[in-house]
Amino acid sequence: MKHSNYIVIFYSVVILLVGNLGINNSALAKPVSQQTASKSIDLADKQLKYLGRVTKDKKFSLTGSGLSFNVTGGNVWASFYVNDKTKAALNIIINGSEKALFLKSGEHRYLIAKNLIQGEHTVSILKRNEAAKGTVQLTNLAIEPTHVLRPAPTFTSKLLAIGDSITCGYGNEAKQSNEGNTLANQNGYQSYSAIAARKLQAELMIVCWSGRGMSRNRSVQNDETGLLPQLYNYYLPNESKEQWQASVFSPDHILINLGTNDNANGKIKGKLNKELYLTAYQNFINTLRADHPLVHLIFAIGPMKPGEISQWLPELTVKNKNTSSLIFSSYTGKSEIGGHYHPHVSKHKLMAEQLAKHIKNL
Repeated sequence: MKHSNYIVIFYSVVILLVGNLGINNSALAKPVSQQTASKSIDLADKQLKYLGRVTKDKKFSLTGSGLSFNVTGGNVWASFYVNDKTKAALNIIINGSEKALFLKSGEHRYLIAKNLIQGEHTVSILKRNEAAKGTVQLTNLAIEPTHVLRPAPTFTSKLLAIGDSITCGYGNEAKQSNEGNTLANQNGYQSYSAIAARKLQAELMIVCWSGRGMSRNRSVQNDETGLLPQLYNYYLPNESKEQWQASVFSPDHILINLGTNDNANGKIKGKLNKELYLTAYQNFINTLRADHPLVHLIFAIGPMKPGEISQWLPELTVKNKNTSSLIFSSYTGKSEIGGHYHPHVSKHKLMAEQLAKHIKNL
C-alpha cells in the first residue's frame, strides 16, 4: 500500500513540474523533428520545360541553361551533383524574383522554394555562370504530395545568343573594376541577351565562353584552340563530348557577338587580320545557315573596344541575306563598367534595350 502511495506522489510531482515548465503533455508523444513529406517528380515529366542545352541525363553547364515549371504551391526541393573541381552557382527565379544558389561539391538536396501559397507559381532553375565554371547535374526534383506541376509558361519566339565574356555576364555585378569575375558577381540572368529575351517573351539559349573569339582567342599562346565556333558544337563545351543536335532548338533570331577577344593583345600578337576574321565569320555563318536556313542572323560587336570590326560587320550583311548588324554603344560613364572593364548590369540593361528594339524593328 505504501509503494502505491509513493508511485502516485511521484507522478503527481512530475505532472506539476511539466505544467510549470510550460510543456504540452500531448507533445511528449511526438518525435523531436518531422521532415515535410515530399514526392519526387519524373525528370522526363512533360510539365518540365528544359532551357538552353541540357543532356538526356540532365547535365548542363552553359549560362542560362536549366529548366522551368509551374507548381501549385508548397515547398520545392531539388538535388544537384557537381564534382569536387566544380564551383558552380544557379539562379532560382520564383515568380520573377531572383536569388543565387551556390552549390556544394558532391550531391546535395536544396530547398529552392518554401511555403508557396496555394496557386500557380513559376519556378526556374538556371545556370548563373558560364561553362568554364563546370557542369551541374539535376538528380532529383520533389514537391509536396498535396501539390502538382502545371505546364511551364510559353514563349512567343526563340533567340540564340552566341558570344564571349560579355554575353556570359562576366563581372556584371562587380562593384569595382578590380573585382574581376567571380562566382558571385557573374550573373547570366542579368546579361543583355537574357534581359532582352524577357522583354521579347523569347525562349533563350546562350552559348558563350570568356576569352574566346571567332578567328583567334584572347590568349597569347594557342589562340586558335577552342574557338567559339568549335565550342558551339557541344552540349557541354567544357567537356567536349556529346555533339549538339541543332534540331532540338530552332531559333527565330541568332545574335553573334564575337570579335572583342580577336582584337585583344594586338601589340603582342599583331593587328587582327581582316581577311582571316571575316573568313572565319563567314564559315560560321554557313554552319548556322545549314542548321537553320530561315533564321535571321544579327552580327553584333561592343561595347568593349570593337576597333575596326564595327566597320567590317556591315560588309557581311551585304554578302548574306536575312542578316543585320548591331553595334552596341560605348560606355558613357564609370557606373556602366563592371569587373575588368566589362559591362555592369546597368550597361547590360541598355544593351538589352538596343537588342530588343533591333529585333522588333526587323
